[in-house]
Amino acid sequence: MQQFEINVDFNGIIIFDPERLQHYYSGIEAGTNLYRKFTTTEDGDEVVKQGILVPIMGINDSTYPVIVRMADEESLIPDDLIVLSNSAFPLHVKGRAVIADMEVLMDWDVEPGWQDIAISPGLYSVAINGFRKVVEDNAAVYGYVVAKYGFEVVLTPTKELPECTGSLTKDMQVNALPREYFPSP
Repeated sequence: MQQFEINVDFNGIIIFDPERLQHYYSGIEAGTNLYRKFTTTEDGDEVVKQGILVPIMGINDSTYPVIVRMADEESLIPDDLIVLSNSAFPLHVKGRAVIADMEVLMDWDVEPGWQDIAISPGLYSVAINGFRKVVEDNAAVYGYVVAKYGFEVVLTPTKELPECTGSLTKDMQVNALPREYFPSP
């Protein structure tokens, strides 16, 4: 089990194999805007389908704790704090896996902001769980605040690359107060 703190400045978090991503494009020049390629061509869907990259998208800018664990390891997150799940995403690690702010895709450069995930090369099915703890706070506008939030990434080793059944459009917000805490109009 590993714990990371990811400072998100651009819409999401990515887990990827840098060597496989470089190979997909036959090399990537520094400064390349991969995000534009991913969102204006089929490349984004293809790198996810091939297990080169696993995204956690559409989240607010913030610092997120991210726990990465194998499926056979016990979770540190109580079940009642899990507020969303999104799975399964394929991940194929040939060399190494890294986790980073999605911002690295806007202006490609090797290494800045990358944090290594200590997992063996291989094939994995990835589940993403979002967690949130809401507590009462009389000083808050609505009487409640989000006291704790983040993501748990659960890796299950597989013999074959799994099909991508996770949603790239699912609402993955965990650091905002849920609607049920707002007064009805």
